[in-house]
Amino acid sequence: MGYRDMDLDDQVRAAIRQDSELSRLRITVSVKNGIVYLAGAVDPSAREQAIRLVKGLKSVAAVVDRFSTA
Repeated sequence: MGYRDMDLDDQVRAAIRQDSELSRLRITVSVKNGIVYLAGAVDPSAREQAIRLVKGLKSVAAVVDRFSTA
């Protein structure tokens, strides 16, 4: 993972931790070339919230949804 990807990974994790609903869930984050991969077992509303949150972050090229239904 490159330097920018590490920074973006930190930003995504911090944003998820700061969200009161999402911080209680086990969401796996990985970043490659500015593309954020999100995974974990979450309900549909949390899935949408996480994707919307991450898409709103600066430097995110794309978000890949690898969530499964809780």
